[in-house]
Amino acid sequence: MIRLQTQRTKLPTRSAAGRRGPINTAAFVASAALVAQILSACSDLHQSVAGQYPDLNDLPPPAGVRADQVAQIKAELIQVRDNQERAAAQQQAFP
Repeated sequence: MIRLQTQRTKLPTRSAAGRRGPINTAAFVASAALVAQILSACSDLHQSVAGQYPDLNDLPPPAGVRADQVAQIKAELIQVRDNQERAAAQQQAFP
């Protein structure tokens, strides 16, 4: 017959939260500084994220493009297309 050995451990009767006594000053100052640092980081994060997005109550920027800008963009696109066609024709002529 196989017997399994079990190890019994005594659990503490009181939790650390219930103990009364002097507070370790260094630990208290360190924890307070850590909490302040975390709150400061959260505040900085909120400000940086808020700066990335526009206010939703503001009017959207005008989406229209002026006619002269359209003409300039169209001319540039035509020039790029012509240059590509010319380069392709040159490659076919001289393999």
